[in-house]
Amino acid sequence: MQTNKVVITSIETGMREALEMTENLGLDQGLDKKNSLHLRLLAEELIGLMRGITDEASADYWIEYDGNQFELHLTSDVTLNRKMREEILSVSSTGDNAAAKGFMGKLKDMIAVALLPDESGKNILSGLSLGLSGIAVNTSPQAQQASLDALNWSMQRYKSAIEADGSGIEDIEEKKYELEHSIVASIADEVTASVKGSHVEVIIQKTF
Repeated sequence: MQTNKVVITSIETGMREALEMTENLGLDQGLDKKNSLHLRLLAEELIGLMRGITDEASADYWIEYDGNQFELHLTSDVTLNRKMREEILSVSSTGDNAAAKGFMGKLKDMIAVALLPDESGKNILSGLSLGLSGIAVNTSPQAQQASLDALNWSMQRYKSAIEADGSGIEDIEEKKYELEHSIVASIADEVTASVKGSHVEVIIQKTF
């Protein structure tokens, strides 16, 4: 089953409705208060992620659910203006996302870089030391090219790469610390992010 879509804007129109819908759905599906609040927290983090990328685009938010299984969806078509592109390039041009704070902050920056339409953006994405791009776990030339053409990222693949002695990811202990202290990484079963052109979709999955 699926809820109605809620349109969320940069001025937070729809945000309260989306969060209340999420928490109430959890209660309606038999979750206790604590788990319903956890579901709401995931929604807050998801919406905050998109708002952190752009202050101009609106996004569609909805939930697909079956019993105690939930998928939180957020999609948006983002057109970067010149100022936004310059800000993303200035933050990420070193390839280390030093300005990003925590797991979700770095995920936000990765998505923002993937939105850059030119080769400079692709070059930055391929050089990220975060290990957040698909290149960190898909090592074949075909997989690397696919990662550059359309970002398809998975938290579980990322975790698996870290657990497998890093798989080439730098600063493993830092990455483990970020995961342990991230609300989303601690609660969610899976997070996937995809960027194709200007279209962004992030999905959080959770079974209680």
